[in-house]
Amino acid sequence: ANVKKIGTMAFYGCKKLKTVKVQSTSLKKPGKSAFVDISPKAKITLPKKKYSKYKKWFKSAGVKGKKQKFKKK
Repeated sequence: ANVKKIGTMAFYGCKKLKTVKVQSTSLKKPGKSAFVDISPKAKITLPKKKYSKYKKWFKSAGVKGKKQKFKKK
């Protein structure tokens, strides 16, 4: 809940990263390539209040797989 920043290439190449749960509503835009090459079946849970904004951000940070899913919490 206290995370405010995800740096450039923070999880780049972490193929075992299957679950990302964001609870913070004060998150800044993740760095470029922060989520490139994570698990192709990753599930990203985002807060309802910021869902559409964060979803765009995470896609621009590398979440692009067809089986990678976004979920509201």
